[in-house]
Amino acid sequence: MLDSLIVIGLATVSLGTIQEADGVQEHTFLLRNTGSQPVAITQTYTSCHCTSIEAPRQLEGQKEDSVTLRFNPQGKGGDFEETATIIYTPLSAGEGKGKTLQLSLEGTCITSEETLLRQFPIRVSDSLRLSTDHFDLGIMHVGETKQRTVVLLHRDDGDRQEPVTVTFTPSAGTPKGLQHINYPLFPTNNTRQDLPSIGEAEGGLTIRLDVLIK
Repeated sequence: MLDSLIVIGLATVSLGTIQEADGVQEHTFLLRNTGSQPVAITQTYTSCHCTSIEAPRQLEGQKEDSVTLRFNPQGKGGDFEETATIIYTPLSAGEGKGKTLQLSLEGTCITSEETLLRQFPIRVSDSLRLSTDHFDLGIMHVGETKQRTVVLLHRDDGDRQEPVTVTFTPSAGTPKGLQHINYPLFPTNNTRQDLPSIGEAEGGLTIRLDVLIK
């Protein structure tokens, strides 16, 4: 049998719903070397700086050892899934090629008020905030399409976050040069007349698109 590491139990573990204010969360996984020869753990890395991994450098044949993942929720919000990758090399003769094993932590993070205000700095009303009120689309040509996403925070609906896709395509009639365009948003669970305007367009919520039309 080729030397190989396996996870005893689940390779993806749910932390459930956590609070950002609770700080670092961790889970310990148990690994087993199913082969008869030692394996060296040569490298580990994670999908985000918010997650760290603590692993042994070597695991003997037919032995078990633990690996701990730690997730720091500071500045995080909503659903998350962070992955740690372990690269290991069997030390038996002729087995010099690295193999990989992945472990994951997932869950939902409830952010602090301070983080929410940083993530949604644009106040529209007491019940609505935005992740941004403008996008710089750079240089565009007639017929070209660019998309961006603005997220609405509904404070009166459990801080529900609603992504809205902004799609812009200059037409032949769009003036050339630098343009500042008021783009209307259409939240899926609100009518336009129910929302205050942060742009100049009448009758609804708008954001500004800065674009240089060539």
